[in-house]
Amino acid sequence: MRRFTTLLTALAVLLGLAASTPAQDRVRAKEVVVAFAAEPRTLLPNTIVDWTTNNMVEHMYDRLVDRDPKTYKPSPMLATGWKVINDTTWEFALRRNVKFHNGEVFDAQSVKATMDYIKDPANKTHYMPRWAQVKEVQIVNDYTVRFVTEKPWPGLIDRIAASDFLPMPPKALKDQGVQALAAKPIGTGAFRFVQWARDEKLVVERNPDYWQTPAEASRVTFRFIPEFSARLAALLAGEIDIMKDVPPQNVEMLEKSGKARLRATVSSRINYLALVNLKPGPMQDLRVRKAIHAAVNVDELIQQVLKGRATKMCGSLSPINVDYSPKPQCWKYDPAQAQALFKEAGVDPTKLQLTLDTPSGRYPLDKDVSLAIAAQLQRVGIKTNVVVNEWGTHLDKIKNRTTGDMFFLGWGPALDGQGSIEQLFQASQTYSSYGNNPAIDAKIAQAVTVVDPKKRLEAWAELQQMVRDEVPWVFLWQQHDLYGVANWIEWTPRADERIWMYEAKLAR
Repeated sequence: MRRFTTLLTALAVLLGLAASTPAQDRVRAKEVVVAFAAEPRTLLPNTIVDWTTNNMVEHMYDRLVDRDPKTYKPSPMLATGWKVINDTTWEFALRRNVKFHNGEVFDAQSVKATMDYIKDPANKTHYMPRWAQVKEVQIVNDYTVRFVTEKPWPGLIDRIAASDFLPMPPKALKDQGVQALAAKPIGTGAFRFVQWARDEKLVVERNPDYWQTPAEASRVTFRFIPEFSARLAALLAGEIDIMKDVPPQNVEMLEKSGKARLRATVSSRINYLALVNLKPGPMQDLRVRKAIHAAVNVDELIQQVLKGRATKMCGSLSPINVDYSPKPQCWKYDPAQAQALFKEAGVDPTKLQLTLDTPSGRYPLDKDVSLAIAAQLQRVGIKTNVVVNEWGTHLDKIKNRTTGDMFFLGWGPALDGQGSIEQLFQASQTYSSYGNNPAIDAKIAQAVTVVDPKKRLEAWAELQQMVRDEVPWVFLWQQHDLYGVANWIEWTPRADERIWMYEAKLAR
């Protein structure tokens, strides 16, 4: 590892000498380059649940309701305010004098058309089940809408205060069609679409007519660089300005480089090893799932692989989540107990051959973590084949239920109980790995309708205990996000992982 770091440093210095002029040109032109591990899966909003996709799409589209970058509580954006009319009706007042990039006026029709798009089965959006509780959007007048739900849904404001609802232009959607918007996005956002060069970059430019003060950055280019080391080398060479997931072992080198600074935050994102019970196989047996968990040393993974930069979790929610309960206790690392559980289940671990699917470059040292887990399982005799997937392939395998017995995934922003537990522990949901548990399904259906805040917390606490006891995952950690940021940019990372260059302040 030391030799690798030395080579990386030398490469960065050589590249830095060659790339200094382009970097200086970008500073003068106020053009920012951000590196992501993968390209967007689509440029259509409200279509695919994927953090990488949404972070880029949200430069061109605004949220109806935002989150405060410090408190993470819902805050106005395209909706200036909201109120509860009754147990099944929310009313939103809409911002006036806002236009889409094609000149269309943003109004109540935009909100209704967007919900119609999401709920149309023909569009096959991942968001349709997330809005299943909405019966209709009523237009009160040009700048007032009402969301009418089937049952009481106090969590609607948390659902809408994210990338789950990005208003689309109704006339363009109707006249030009979905594919035209996929090719050339038309939002109300702080940046306008310029170019998408597949497998290379996405370029957006400042919207001079933005309803807020226009962004300081004149142009933002998103480059797609899958490997951590390549992203870091590009940052130190001046080819890019912001990267996510600086490898922990390279933090000191970055801070001493003089070219960029480390910006760190504890993320709301959780990382876990899914033990897939939605297909035939050993994970159908609770005793086997318990045994697998007992064979994985989470503390060792955090210290040895992540160099301490993660916060261990005992259940499905982290402390930053508003519905978090501290009651679920951690499953202990206990290889002897793992062997006893295998024996009880009638399973010989030395004859188990499991498959673990993982992405590479999407989450902090994801491939390295997965390989380390495989090595730990080998200690109790389990042979594990680690399959490394390109990011889009990884998501497709999860969605299509074609992963192996286990897969590594991160989930976030994870700021409320419904956004995680409902989405990840029911068989009908896009990214779930566990389901078909009638007790959990019934409790989720009840919890989402509880209006009283205290009783709602109690309901989610009970669910966290139920989920913990079922061991659907090896519960890993709350992610720590390490960003490398060029010295000429002042930008503070957020726990909700929103990388929005409208918030970047540039050297003058």
